[in-house]
Amino acid sequence: MTWWQAGLLGVVQGITEFLPVSSSGHLIVVPVVFGFEPGGIAFDTMVHLATFVAVVTVFWKDVWRMVRAVVGLEQDAAYRQLAWMLVVATVPIVLVGLLFDGMIERVLRAPWIVAASLIGWGVVLAAADLWQRRRSARVEAVELVGWKRSVLIGLAQVLALIPGTSRSGITMTAGLFAGLDRKTAARFSFLLSIPAVGGAAVYVTGQAVAAGESLFTVPMLVGFVAALGSGVLAIRVLLKLLERWSFVPYALYRIALGLLIISLL
Repeated sequence: MTWWQAGLLGVVQGITEFLPVSSSGHLIVVPVVFGFEPGGIAFDTMVHLATFVAVVTVFWKDVWRMVRAVVGLEQDAAYRQLAWMLVVATVPIVLVGLLFDGMIERVLRAPWIVAASLIGWGVVLAAADLWQRRRSARVEAVELVGWKRSVLIGLAQVLALIPGTSRSGITMTAGLFAGLDRKTAARFSFLLSIPAVGGAAVYVTGQAVAAGESLFTVPMLVGFVAALGSGVLAIRVLLKLLERWSFVPYALYRIALGLLIISLL
């Protein structure tokens, strides 16, 4: 992989990891369009680390408040509960991922499955957005999400193991159906990505080390920087856009991307 290919895939990964449009779908299309091989395990390791750093960078105040509340440096019951809700909501995807990792790699990586997931969950995201519009009472702060909603969102996150679903997309969709407003659904999804993406980063790093992969080559570092910068930008832009826009444009984009992948098969 050349440095410009790593940079391009890093930008794509950083943006699509946090927008509800599926990073796996884009990482299938981009190499085909530009005519090069997709990144290997070393690249996966670097971009997972980059996206973890990106979300912590944007939400460092929330992370710091949760840490202080959990260790007892600050008496903040709401943020202590939020921290534990994020941990508990991450357990389902960790358990299912460890139990069925081999099957997921063998069976669910097919491009047609990615395309079907993009289209199907795109339709569901649009429906969730329309449902949220009709609700008069909405949760408007992440610390008010509550245990029941956080567990439901955590269970929905398991579906992100199916390529094309999008971790951010499915958790935002579940958040909308659970009664969160758009911005709160996005913020909770981003905070929930901290243990999920952090755990994935540790896992793929272990795989890379076991395979003897070199992580600190120029292309890998370029990919890391590109994913980090684009990830921070994607989070900030989405939160700003959701103050005025709905999720429907993202749903339509997912459907269009799914149809494009089908046309390329």
